[in-house]
Amino acid sequence: MDAELLKDLAQHQAWADAQHWKTLHANAALLADADIRKRLNHMTIACEMLAALARGESPDVAGMKDRESVEEIEAAMTKANEGLAATLGTVNLDKMIKLPRGPKGPFDAPAGVLLLQALTHSQHHRGQNAARMRELGVTPPMTDFVVWYAMEH
Repeated sequence: MDAELLKDLAQHQAWADAQHWKTLHANAALLADADIRKRLNHMTIACEMLAALARGESPDVAGMKDRESVEEIEAAMTKANEGLAATLGTVNLDKMIKLPRGPKGPFDAPAGVLLLQALTHSQHHRGQNAARMRELGVTPPMTDFVVWYAMEH
């Protein structure tokens, strides 16, 4: 697992999420949309959970509940992205983590794979939210990795 690439992907994720939040704040109908809010909560909880697992912690799944207000969701997502970035700087990416369930039952996976999952998972749902924005008549922001790369390097 390439630590520098994962760090770049985490920086891209924080930037892409911020671009989405700018669009969300500029369009009240987007913030009121149940599908978008549900995905934002899901993205945040998944990021928190996967980063905790990668650190070797047992996430408090019962305590991970949807946030109600837009402000709570945005703050939690920002904090989750910061936690993911911090985890990338401290965890051994090759350390095997025991996971209680998978497609064939319990299994082990490297911490780096869990962190990559957190990044690709959010990317997938950000795309779903972009499609929903279009359905609601709003042009989503351009958040491709190559755009971030061109702007940040």
